[in-house]
Amino acid sequence: MTFERKDSAIRIKGKVVEGLREAGLFTQIPWVRRQFMEKLSIDPYPGTLNLEITDPESLQLFKDLKATPGIEILPEDPLFCSARCYPVLIHGKLKGAIVYPLVESYPENKMELIAPQNIKEVLLVATGDILEVEVMKGEKGE
Repeated sequence: MTFERKDSAIRIKGKVVEGLREAGLFTQIPWVRRQFMEKLSIDPYPGTLNLEITDPESLQLFKDLKATPGIEILPEDPLFCSARCYPVLIHGKLKGAIVYPLVESYPENKMELIAPQNIKEVLLVATGDILEVEVMKGEKGE
């Protein structure tokens, strides 16, 4: 996956928080993994890293981002919802993607990140730490 850094890149900060521990199973469902690999060039590490966005500027940037089409993950099972994904560079070091489930009740300040490796281990971050994600432009972040 090729990422291009731009001066006008969207940068969003959030605090690492614990999730519901459901994404580990979701990211390993064959049709989900296949779409992440085909559409984002990411074979996801099981699970997501959750960020809580609290600062007003980052929250507005995140809302604006979610209003754009993104890269769609379409469910092959009616029990699942669609999602929009956005390629990102996590903390300036790790390529990944935001996964935003298209569920009406989904918290507006919650961001879920996938990457090919365990984000916490690679970036040496823990719950409560602040991370910055930089949204990459173009299909697959190219």
